[in-house]
This record gives sequence, structure tokens and C-alpha cells, in this order.
Amino acid sequence: MSAKDPEGRSAAPLGLDRPIRLTQGRGEYLADRRPAGTLEVAFVRSPFAHARVGTITGAGVTSADLHLNDLPVQGGGQGGRSWPALARDRVRFVGELVAAVWAEDRYLAEDLADEVSVQWEPLEAEPPEVIFEHEFAAGPVDEALDAAAQVVEGEFQLARQAPLPLETRGVIASWDAPSAQLRVWTSTQVPDIVRRGLCLALDIPEAAIHVLAPDVGGGFGLKAHVFPEEIVVAALARRLGRPVRWVEDRRENLLAGTHAHDNRVRVRAAVAVNGHISAVDAEVVSDVGAYSVYPFSASLEPLTTSSALFAPYSLDALRVRARAVSSNKCPVGASRGVGTNTAVHVTERMMDEIARRLGLDPLELRRRQALPGLPCTTLSGRALDSGDYGALLDRLEDAAGYGELRRWQAEKRAGGRMIGVGLALFNEHTGTGRAEYRMRGLSEVPGIDSCRVRVMDNGHVQVSASSVEIGQGLAAACRDVAARELGVDPARVEVLLGDTNWCPPGTGAFVSRGGVGLVDSVVAACREVAEGDLEPGTEVVRTVEPRQVFASGAHLAVVELDRSSSQTRVLRYVAVEDCGTVLDPAAVAGQVRGGVAMGIGKVLLEQSVYSDDGQPLSPSLVDYLVPLAPDVPAIDLVHVESPSPRTLLGSKGVGEAGTIGAFGAVANAVADAMAPQGSVPTKLPYTPRRVHEALNENRRSGRPK
Repeated sequence: MSAKDPEGRSAAPLGLDRPIRLTQGRGEYLADRRPAGTLEVAFVRSPFAHARVGTITGAGVTSADLHLNDLPVQGGGQGGRSWPALARDRVRFVGELVAAVWAEDRYLAEDLADEVSVQWEPLEAEPPEVIFEHEFAAGPVDEALDAAAQVVEGEFQLARQAPLPLETRGVIASWDAPSAQLRVWTSTQVPDIVRRGLCLALDIPEAAIHVLAPDVGGGFGLKAHVFPEEIVVAALARRLGRPVRWVEDRRENLLAGTHAHDNRVRVRAAVAVNGHISAVDAEVVSDVGAYSVYPFSASLEPLTTSSALFAPYSLDALRVRARAVSSNKCPVGASRGVGTNTAVHVTERMMDEIARRLGLDPLELRRRQALPGLPCTTLSGRALDSGDYGALLDRLEDAAGYGELRRWQAEKRAGGRMIGVGLALFNEHTGTGRAEYRMRGLSEVPGIDSCRVRVMDNGHVQVSASSVEIGQGLAAACRDVAARELGVDPARVEVLLGDTNWCPPGTGAFVSRGGVGLVDSVVAACREVAEGDLEPGTEVVRTVEPRQVFASGAHLAVVELDRSSSQTRVLRYVAVEDCGTVLDPAAVAGQVRGGVAMGIGKVLLEQSVYSDDGQPLSPSLVDYLVPLAPDVPAIDLVHVESPSPRTLLGSKGVGEAGTIGAFGAVANAVADAMAPQGSVPTKLPYTPRRVHEALNENRRSGRPK
């Protein structure tokens, strides 16, 4: 008999036919679930960026009614900025929760929310507060800058953006009073972290909380946090004794789901006559919004950026100062490629600028500067495990037909077309483990991955793992890896994910950890089960504390700017990827191509804009622009495999690589297209308006056309 999940359904679909179910419209997302007797929740949100909250009248509850604990914010070099589930005496960004109401349907709940009266006292914007800072230095930076043939400087700004999964957030909670048990369905990447957060916020033992993730329509880091809405809905279920549901609309998602980036980086590089970059001095300032996010804290964006600057290149000295500063905006949290996107953008734009100053081909400069041998530890402390960056560049040159491409570009430019070619070389950390998180002072991120393998009486094998299927193909990967390790037909392997009662505890699905610790836990458990010759009743649980492994890549983009509209069209994209041993070529290709598409949008279009007084100016998809299918070209993908010595199968993570590479390659291609006009863009995204203004400014100033 097939294993059943706690709802009485077969666990097999997660492992066997999920893609088929989804393409046939048989997926079950959070919004598809509505238990009998469910009450719908709507929230009263602040219309002010900063205001005192006075008397609140009307239906519903406020912070005074629910008495919820703030989640802890921990991290080295960090001050306190916990995000309250419901605002108390003041609000600090537009969209912050003030009260919750409920009704039999969402329409009535929203009507009740509109009827809630709040006495507001608008306040001036708060002065920025430094809530995280970190500095490190390695080598003689000042001496190298003083002795350099030239010092190349750059200042770059990356817009505030939204992770924007196709499925918005949502949560359903129910409370069983006789057993004092809380059940929570939530569209999340981190069921165990949600359980821990609810335990702390509601003073309920973790063992009494059951968190389940249904089909999740994308996360991109957004759903790797514990949100105020999850806490309030759970508290309401306990208070009301009925199931309670909230499904986010897109406006709420853009206003009050976590944001990403909003970074400024200043860089000075000491450059020799032959192009060698001996030292880099950098300052990173991240606007992280009103509060620190649980469980990552405000350190996530600036600290990751600082460690990833110039990470694939050989330096003699490096100094980075990183700060997170508050503002009256939506909090910033995890997103696809968090921090590394900024670092790669800055690094690769600087590499092109240095090449331009020296009259070198950008590919040649990268060859000269790339780290010559791995493993090694970078000056920022990245313990790189395996790879060959020179080989990545060689494969990119061949795959793109680089020499002919540059000749074609020159020919088209001579005919008046604005063609640009951009490169990016990068590495990215994947599968971060407990030790790395503790070194950063983050005690609320487990940093472990686990798997239970159970041999059933019917000859099937059940694999329960501590992660979530969020569209990355993890369930299929677990099934296929287990089938290979056990020597059984994949049809006999049933996979269960996203259930804190049935799955062993772990970290979840982020920082591309599926191909690292999670797969290692599956392999380790299966190998022990195989020793027992698949005896029915055999059950093995294995927990892995992974070490970071570093995937890498070299990307190339070709773009054309339209002179009349200043729009950018990506003509071609080539991605050479090294994610160690490739476990599933189709899944890897899908991840890279999807990531590149996202990166194109981030570089060319997307920005969460605020007015000077903190009002959001892009609260809908009419204002917050994303790429459409015609905006994404065919993407040529080449694999280079350098198996990691730190994982059992040699695999590394790959979920964020496409986005990271595009932040360098697409940005450099646009800059290259504008270079003959004397333009050097420095603010992302490179929207048509910014391109138009830059080109017109150069014409007015008399610079080269």
C-alpha cells in the first residue's frame, strides 16, 4: 500500500508526477485550499511611511489584543531592528500591518478593513540608522594604491527590487484546542524555520506546531522568511477556534513582501601597466528598509556583497567596509543571488572599465586576472573548493565565437547600429552550512539538511527530506538519486517534502542548497539502507551539516540599443556553467535559463521606486515592469564539470547562477553599446529612460557621439 501524507493523500505525486499535475492544472497551491469553516483575513496597513499610531476603532484585532513576541534579530556587528507582527505605537513603512479583520469571505473582510479607523500622526522620515556594519582588510591596500600606475574608481547603485514569484504569499492556520496543536499551511521555502518562528512569537512548543507547504509557485528568496502575516494568522486561528486564511494580492506583495538590493558601492582599484589589479578598496552601503528580517537579519545583503567582490580574481590586497542602514521602506531580505548580484555587477563593470582604460580586450583582462588554481581561499575568506576559471573563459570564447562576434560588432557599428557585447566571470556560494552561519552570528538558521529513507511493506521506498519543492525540480532529483543509489525502479520511490511532522528537521530551500547538503543527506541515508538489502521496515535518518561549495560561470550577452526609443534588446546569450557534477541536465538548464531571464529583467527594467517622503511609486505591475517572453532570447548553455570534493556526488548548487551572471554580462553589454557615445552607466536598472538621458546628456556636453 502506498504511503500517505497527513492529509490522507499519496506521497507519490510529489516524487513522481508533479510536473504532469502542474501542466494539467492539477496543482494544489495555497489558494486552492480552503478547509470547511474557514474565515478570510484582510489587513489594515499603514498609508504612511512614518507615523504614530493612536486609537484604532472598528472590527478586528491590534497588537494590544494578540500580545505577540518579536522575533529575535541576531548577527555580528548588528543593532536591534525586530519587525513587529502588528505595529504598536508607530509604523515605519507604507504597508506595515496595523490591524487584522476577518469575515466569511475575502470581500467582506476587505470591506471591514476599510471601515477600521486609525488615528494617525504623520511624522518626518527617520534619520538613517546603521544597524549592521562589518569591515575587513587583507594585504597592503593603501601601499598598493599609492604605488599603482593608475587608480580606477567607480561608484555603482543598484535599485531596490522585488523577488516577485508568480504565486504570492499565503497562509492557512487551524487550532485544535483539546490537543493544543497548531497546524499551518503556508507557501514557504522554509517550513522548519516557520515552525521555529511561530514557536517564538506565540509561545507555543515547537512540537505542538505542524507546518506544511503545498505546491509552491516560486519563491526566489521571498518565501525564505517568517512574515508578520504568518504569525498573525496563526494567532487568530488560536483565538477564534476556526481555520483562518490569508492570500496575498499583488499590491500587498509589492508593498510589504521583502525587497532586494538597494545598494551603493564605491570602489578603487590599483592597476598596473599590464592590467594586473593588485588591490581593491570598496565601501558597500545597503538600504535595508525599516526592519531586520527573520531569520537572516539586516546583514544578509551587505555582508554577502562584501565577500563576493572580485571573488574570481587574483588580488594582493582587499579592503571592504559594509554597512546596512535603515529607512522608512519595506524591509530587504533574501532574493535570488542576494548580495552576489551586486558584487558581480560591480566587479564586472569595473573589469570592463579597467580594460577600456588600458586598451585591452575585456576577455583578455579577465584571463590575466582570473585565479590560477583551485582550491584556494580568497582574501575575503571564500574557501573555493574546485573549478578552473581559465577553462570557463576558454569555453565561453569557443561557444560564442568571440573573435568573429567582435568583428561582426565592429561591422554593425560602422553601419550605425548600437551593438554591445558584455562578459561576466563569477563564483557563487551554495549550500551554506551551520558553521558558516554561526561565524556570521546567525543562530536562527539551522544550516543542516536531513533525509529519512523508509522501506515499505509493498517494496516501495519512501524518501522524506527536509526541504520544499518550489519549482526547482527537487522532488524529481531526490527520486532519481535515491533510485540510482538503491538500484530500484524510480517508480518505486515516493518522495515527501515540506512537512515538519513527516520530514526530518532541516533548513529548507534557499542558497542553492538542494544539490549540496540535501542531496548528500539522501545519498548517505540510501547507502546505509542499501547495506540492509532493502529489508521491509528498514528506516534510516541521516543529517548533514554541509560546507559551502562554490559554483562558477562565465557568461556573455549581446544587446542592441534602439536609437529612437532607447530600448535594449538582448540578441544573444551564452552561459558556461560549472555546478560540479550535473545530476539532472534538464533541471540545471531550466534553472540557468530561468535565472538569466530574471537577471535580464533586473538589469533592464525592474525597480521598486519610492518618493522622497516614502510613498511607493510602483505598487502594481503597471508600474513595476518585468520582461515578457519576447524579451528573452534563446540561451546557449555549456556545462563544465569540476566535481566538488566536499559533496558525496561532487555536485554544487545552481539555482541562482543565471541571475548572477546576467547582472554582469547584460549590464556590460549595455555599457559597451553606449561606450562610443561617451556614456558610462552606473545605476541599475538600465531603463530606456536612463539610457535616453545618458545619451542626450553626452550630446549636450559635446562628448563623443
